Amino acid sequence: MKTLTYKIEIQASKDKIWESLWDKDNYTKWTKPFSEGLYFETESFSEGSEIRFVAPSGDAMISKIVNLYSKEFVAFEHLSMMQNGEISSFIEDGEANQFFESYRLIENESSITLIAQVNTLESEEKSMDKTFPKALQIVKDLSEN
Repeated sequence: MKTLTYKIEIQASKDKIWESLWDKDNYTKWTKPFSEGLYFETESFSEGSEIRFVAPSGDAMISKIVNLYSKEFVAFEHLSMMQNGEISSFIEDGEANQFFESYRLIENESSITLIAQVNTLESEEKSMDKTFPKALQIVKDLSEN
């Protein structure tokens, strides 16, 4: 497993960037490079809450918000996948994998740096390297316009 890091500079406030990331309509827009129509479901976008990242097919990644500092940092632990109504854990070669994904906003003198980090299998690295920069560019565009 590898931890991949992606960064982008954005000329907008933390509030605006946070809204671009986690407003439900905006989330569907910036996640298009990963899959058209992705959305998330949660009873409460708060630390400790379950969150499901759902594809239009109904398949979902079941996750937990493990850390949340509003408008600065959020980390998710991806716990399992639901495909065709069946839930499966992340086990490979008999070992359970832990997948984390986080988003951090760092204030600079004249901009905000958005840093996304994601754990992934090496087999998915090229796909992530292709899609994450496109997704973050959409976040930048949503935030700056």
